[in-house]
Amino acid sequence: MLMRIFVALIIVVAIAAGILSLVLNHDQLLKLIIFREFFEAALPILALGALIKYLCSCCIKCKDCHDGKCE
Repeated sequence: MLMRIFVALIIVVAIAAGILSLVLNHDQLLKLIIFREFFEAALPILALGALIKYLCSCCIKCKDCHDGKCE
């Protein structure tokens, strides 16, 4: 349930940022651009972390992991 609330919050923030980018004038838009630059730097790092976690996690069908043999 908590994950659904988190996803809904992220979607609302993304839609609000999109609407603000259309509505705001140039001076106010600079604050939104700084927000965008933060994510340009953070997203590749988060993606690499997610990829490493995915590659190092065990598959669901692995019997050894369910028996506690692989760690």
